[in-house]
Amino acid sequence: MLQRLLAIVRKELITMLRDPRARLSLIIPPIIQLFVFSSAATMEVKNIAVAVVDLDRGPYALDVQQRLGGSRSFTRLPRYASVAAARGALEREQVIGILVLPSGFSPDLAAGRPASAQLLLDGRRSNAAQITAQYVSTILAAEGAPLSGAPPQARPAGGAGPAPPPNAEVVIDNWFNPNLEYQWFMMPNLVGMLSLGVALMITALSVARERELGTFDQTLVSPATPIEIALGKLLPPLLVASVQATLYLLIVTLLYGVPFRGNLLVFYAAILTFAEACAGVGLFISSLVHTQQQAFLGAFAVLLPFALLSGFATPLENMPWWLQFVTTINPLAHMLRLMQGLFLKGASVASMAPDLVKLLEIALCTTAAAVLLFRRKAA
Repeated sequence: MLQRLLAIVRKELITMLRDPRARLSLIIPPIIQLFVFSSAATMEVKNIAVAVVDLDRGPYALDVQQRLGGSRSFTRLPRYASVAAARGALEREQVIGILVLPSGFSPDLAAGRPASAQLLLDGRRSNAAQITAQYVSTILAAEGAPLSGAPPQARPAGGAGPAPPPNAEVVIDNWFNPNLEYQWFMMPNLVGMLSLGVALMITALSVARERELGTFDQTLVSPATPIEIALGKLLPPLLVASVQATLYLLIVTLLYGVPFRGNLLVFYAAILTFAEACAGVGLFISSLVHTQQQAFLGAFAVLLPFALLSGFATPLENMPWWLQFVTTINPLAHMLRLMQGLFLKGASVASMAPDLVKLLEIALCTTAAAVLLFRRKAA
């Protein structure tokens, strides 16, 4: 059995690698995606444009605008005489919001009276609007004029000096990612995302490709049993995933400076188990379809739910309880937690064991289902 299984694996690898374009597609596109997605896939909000309607024209209003202009997040602060004049820029998405500094803003702050400003935001870009509100609120709070209308800190009477220091100071210390580098969060997740795509697509296209080329029937009449053929198609993606994971590890740590604090053996164990789980799903799809186009569409239908229900884009805690249950059978959700633990946290093997065990259970279930379906279709 082992000799027949190795022969099938060898055949699959030769079929996969004999085409120069196929060889390049296994290495070059994932690396390009790693570089592109690391810069493009970000939830940070930069280069913000906020319209300013200064109805006060006092020293404190000027100071607020200077603080906004000095921030790296705000690149444009176009001034308008009224909210009506700034409305067109907001509707055309030229600005994310309109900051209104009302008349009496500076006199109220100078006299120690409560003062507030108004921020009108573009709700069509909800995530960017919320983050912009936080940025502006922080700057106005330092000036003593909250957006919420809460009482500001008292300033020296009749003076334009700085507000007195607060009685308590909050010292912020960010664990695992001290400088809050977004790429430190993004790069470990991309290792799992790209590994999912490769392992899924290789197996999803394998049987369909042989059906189109007319070689599938020849494989079935070989001495190998359908179970051996199915297992032989599941092993090559593991080898490809291991090679790609090594490249990802070198690029992420050496070029992007993301630390790897975990156990290297656990890293490869997670990669192989995850690749086996994805390959089982891919073989299941490939056994159901007849053409490579159908296999590609089937793989794409699986990729999107896996990505959305993994915690990559949205926190799992924000999802309904029944979707949170669905994420427990999503291999990508466990893979992302493992990658973050290995790269950033330096988590122990014991703390990562639950996700590893769950990933192994999913791999066994998808592999068994794929082999049984393949055997049934082959019969």
